[in-house]
Amino acid sequence: MLVLTRKLAEGIRIGDDILVKVIRTGKGSIKIGIDAPDDMRVVRAELFDEEMEIESKPVVKSLGKHQDSDGLSETNALGTLSVVEAARLVC
Repeated sequence: MLVLTRKLAEGIRIGDDILVKVIRTGKGSIKIGIDAPDDMRVVRAELFDEEMEIESKPVVKSLGKHQDSDGLSETNALGTLSVVEAARLVC
């Protein structure tokens, strides 16, 4: 792991296309900006870890008389979805 010290408005380059810049510093945290190509996925580590955890769990889908062709209940008895699960349904 490369560890660097940066001040406000300073940045680092990753390859030719990615710029990571310090936007604001505060008590115990910093705000960074990441400029990357539109086709490159940039996601917070905790969301990535959550996605990996969800993908590693087996998905069991059955079609019963109270489910539609997508395996979703027609009676709103689904419970709650995580943000990642909701995003997958939209995409």
